[in-house]
Amino acid sequence: MLLQSVPLCIVTYSILAYSPRGGIHFLIFNGLVVALGVAGLVAFAPRDAMTKTPLGTVKPPRVSGDGTSGFLDAIVWLLAIAGYFAGQSLWVHWGHSQNLPFIHGFQFWFLFISAALIESAAHESGHAAVGMALGMKLRAFIVGPFQWRIRDGQWKFQFLLAKFLASGGATAIVPTNPEQSREDEICMIAAGPLASLCTGMVALATVLTAKGSSYEQAWEFLAFLATFALVSFAVNLIPVRPEALYSDGARIYQLLRGGPLADLHRVFNIAGSTLVTPLRPKDYDIEAIKRAAANFTQGQQALLLRLFAAHHYLDCGMIPAACAALTEAETIYLESAPDIPAELHQDFVFGNAFLRRDVATARQWWERMEKKKPRHLGVDYWLAQCALFWIENRGEEAREAWNKGSVLAQKLPAAGAYEFDRYRCSLLRKALDGAPASA
Repeated sequence: MLLQSVPLCIVTYSILAYSPRGGIHFLIFNGLVVALGVAGLVAFAPRDAMTKTPLGTVKPPRVSGDGTSGFLDAIVWLLAIAGYFAGQSLWVHWGHSQNLPFIHGFQFWFLFISAALIESAAHESGHAAVGMALGMKLRAFIVGPFQWRIRDGQWKFQFLLAKFLASGGATAIVPTNPEQSREDEICMIAAGPLASLCTGMVALATVLTAKGSSYEQAWEFLAFLATFALVSFAVNLIPVRPEALYSDGARIYQLLRGGPLADLHRVFNIAGSTLVTPLRPKDYDIEAIKRAAANFTQGQQALLLRLFAAHHYLDCGMIPAACAALTEAETIYLESAPDIPAELHQDFVFGNAFLRRDVATARQWWERMEKKKPRHLGVDYWLAQCALFWIENRGEEAREAWNKGSVLAQKLPAAGAYEFDRYRCSLLRKALDGAPASA
């Protein structure tokens, strides 16, 4: 279920917001790509396609008091791109005045992307280092195509070539104390822009002394790095919401201000802490979930809030309430969040099969998941398959899936999220043996 995917959820919402796609280089590169893409769409798209909104592109409505605005978002895009071109123009003039060598062609783009990746790594390292120094636990570290995540209690590395040009980053880091102070969280968030500033200043000082040095040939790479890092520092501190995510500055503002965004932070903090503490879904602050859900009604954040509620009620043995929360999550999926990862579909398979005994809907969710080609076949996958086969009266296949899931569940660390997985295994075991499927 969802808790096995909490690192992914935290990456998707909580930490990507700390560093929106890696900062300035994401805005620059994607700004150029978007401009070319829009031109292509206008030139070649069918006329009736221009009036339709593709399914899955609904952006959640802006929450009142989140510190952002559409106008400010647009201004930051313009400032980011203008900052890059202004910086590079100055470097070109300076390089010519110093008679420094210039690079061209493929090597230029290689150094451009490398500088973006290195700046993103420095930014995310700032979040990670300060977070761990304050007692938090690192669960994922992503820089462009290089992705490290904890799966089933173990670190896994993945290289996604398709993400090579998406040079942004993310850091999933969760609190060991769900009641951690607001000051600690702000320090961790602010550490990303501060790391960008330090990186930019070091690169700036280095490039200015490149003439006649042993690294003279690398001066243009250092210039890229300095430009990316310094402008990233500036724009990350402005409260904006690129795509459906919040910048570092927006999150700091929200923590200081309080309100529905603070509830959202609290919910995700507690959910994340179940991966590294004895806390379980039954320990969630359900009132904070309800308050946040009242303000988040579209998109993945809204869907995750309902799934958190469903887990809480299931862990408390409140099956009707768990079914109601699952129904709300399904509605949000159909209206505004069909682009969720394959792993989260397993939640809906398990819920419809085990909680509702709805064969047709459980099978439909399974087929949706299969179309997304899940890469990780963990505990959630096998428990979802077990529940589906059980409700379809395929007893032998259900037991085989249960055995696979149970073996994996027993190997998981001693943390609340994984205890919840083992608890679900026990519920399914009772169902397979003919006992009531109740807590």
